[in-house]
Amino acid sequence: MTEMTFPYATLPLYDLPETKTQTDSLWNGLADSFRKEGINDVPNSLFRGEWIYQKELLFGQICGYPLTHEYAGRFTVIATPLYRTPYFKGPEYLSVIVVHQQCKWQKLEDARGSKVVINAKSSHSGFNILRSMVTPLTNETPFFSEVSVSGGHRESISYIAQKQADLASIDGLTWSLLEKYAPDTLKDCRILTLSPPAPSPAFVTEKETSTESLELFRNALKNGFEEPEFKLLGEELFLEDIQILSENAYDCIMDMERESIEDL
Repeated sequence: MTEMTFPYATLPLYDLPETKTQTDSLWNGLADSFRKEGINDVPNSLFRGEWIYQKELLFGQICGYPLTHEYAGRFTVIATPLYRTPYFKGPEYLSVIVVHQQCKWQKLEDARGSKVVINAKSSHSGFNILRSMVTPLTNETPFFSEVSVSGGHRESISYIAQKQADLASIDGLTWSLLEKYAPDTLKDCRILTLSPPAPSPAFVTEKETSTESLELFRNALKNGFEEPEFKLLGEELFLEDIQILSENAYDCIMDMERESIEDL
């Protein structure tokens, strides 16, 4: 049995109010797989609340931008999840560029001079990728006339629906989950275009986790997805498998940043 000293687990990125039950069930399945593999002190429930990444995490999920920036060197990537939605290509995901249903634009360039809303400047899917996309379209003046910060993808969608902003970049899995579990949220919005891909938000553990324990996590995840009951739990949230990527797989997020304008 392997001793672990990190007492918290969190899956915050796609934990919508409408999917809390499914997320809890997924964690129960993950926790069972971890225990079967010999990992001790697995939390019975997920941690939810403020400052989630200030906790010592046995297991968590984090967006690639904070992984490579604010928390660079803090975590070890266990695996990259594979989701089955139209906005994923294997271990890579896309953002959906969203406008109001009544908007007549046909391409991103049509949005020049408009008002944009982002979820946070620490987000790849809501900020960094959009910055990368508009860089080739930007000249002496900023591409957008106004930039608002909503605090979350769902809040950004609300800005669009209420015409408080003209365009937003939304994580593709968040969009798919809302389509399935809260479709009324999206009824006033449509997808204008899709972003280039990047590795989807990673499953992580603390950097101090031993190589042996890292392998236990990976084996537990692989074995879990071979269990029909666990696979069904994952599919409720579009999760179908994991993939182990190279250690520098998330560097492409920093590459996009380096090649982009500093701000929107």
